[in-house]
Amino acid sequence: MKMISAYVRTQRASNVIRALYDAGITGLTVYMVCGLSGEQSTFLHSVEPFEPTHLPESVKLEIICEEGMLDKIVALIAQSAKTGYPGDGMIAVQDVERATRIREID
Repeated sequence: MKMISAYVRTQRASNVIRALYDAGITGLTVYMVCGLSGEQSTFLHSVEPFEPTHLPESVKLEIICEEGMLDKIVALIAQSAKTGYPGDGMIAVQDVERATRIREID
């Protein structure tokens, strides 16, 4: 099992989610996150004062999948999130040693 974490621009989030849904990929978690990427180094100098509420928002997607689906999901996210500008997002993949549904625990 693998866990995919993808950070994408908020403007592209609906495209990414729609592409995953259309491909039959369900069970993803989506939430808003704030932060700075490496491509936005001048952002700190353009917002005064520097406060967490002034950080740009992104969307974080989390998906747990079988290893055979990994390449397909990563490709869908990458194609759907692409704008052609620096800072489109990031995709990280981690091993999941054990995944158990809560209802299956006795």
